[in-house]
Amino acid sequence: MPSSHRPAPIRTVVKPVHLDDDALRETLVRNPRAAALAIRKAAQEGSAAAQVIYGQLLLNERSVACDPDAALLWFERAAAQGDAEGWNMAGRCHEKGWGIPSDYSRAAVHFEEAARRGHLWGKVNLAQILMRLGDPGDRPRAFALFKEAADRGHLKAMNSLARCYEEGWGTAPDPRRAVDTYKQAAARGDHWAQFNMATLLMHAGEAHAARLLVRQALLRSDDGFRRRVAALLVESDDEVLREIGYAALSLCDARANTPDLVPDAQERLRHARKQRGPAGFPHVGCKSTAGATRHTG
Repeated sequence: MPSSHRPAPIRTVVKPVHLDDDALRETLVRNPRAAALAIRKAAQEGSAAAQVIYGQLLLNERSVACDPDAALLWFERAAAQGDAEGWNMAGRCHEKGWGIPSDYSRAAVHFEEAARRGHLWGKVNLAQILMRLGDPGDRPRAFALFKEAADRGHLKAMNSLARCYEEGWGTAPDPRRAVDTYKQAAARGDHWAQFNMATLLMHAGEAHAARLLVRQALLRSDDGFRRRVAALLVESDDEVLREIGYAALSLCDARANTPDLVPDAQERLRHARKQRGPAGFPHVGCKSTAGATRHTG
């Protein structure tokens, strides 16, 4: 065969990805490995946006092996370039213990810098960490941060702001505004707001509406939320709430541990997972809701 007719050698080409539009999201879905290679290349070449995205891939184990240590390094590189999301994600690593021992004080420093640069999630995370650090003197600032973010439509901030109104954290207690704020966040799909609103409904004697809201939140949420709420529900002295809790846990990854359940509840959970399918939530009736546990997330 003449050399001019020989097939050209096959080459692997990493196409550039635009990091500031929908192309990246589409590429991650269509060809995640190619997208990860392109993002890593851009990160290595100094793109702060790519460094943050690649760090998130390393945390989420999407198309690359999970490596929290490396993720933190990429976030820190982005932060060193002045990237607000880099500061925020490095703060999350310090908060959650991803790639480094958990340290709320160091997390607060990173969130402070992200917030100073106008990062909305940085402001919410800073407010959350200030509340967790537990100094009552920080509550007015946390309230102000929650309110600023809530006024801009941030759902997690709306739920936290409602709790501040409910408990009087950093502001005067205002039960009406608490309920109104919970309702707004719950209507927009925030799972914790739905759960908190359901708790208030239970205490007001509106059991049926409360159970419907809890069931809706658990069906549409992720495993992390389901485990935290269900672990509370299965300890209730109310039969329907316990059944809803076990049904929620049965939807979770069966490999995941639930160490906050007592041994007897663990055994009942194993039985529930054998008995229930994905749509196995019990019918929501109108029995008493005594024993519902208050929790905010």
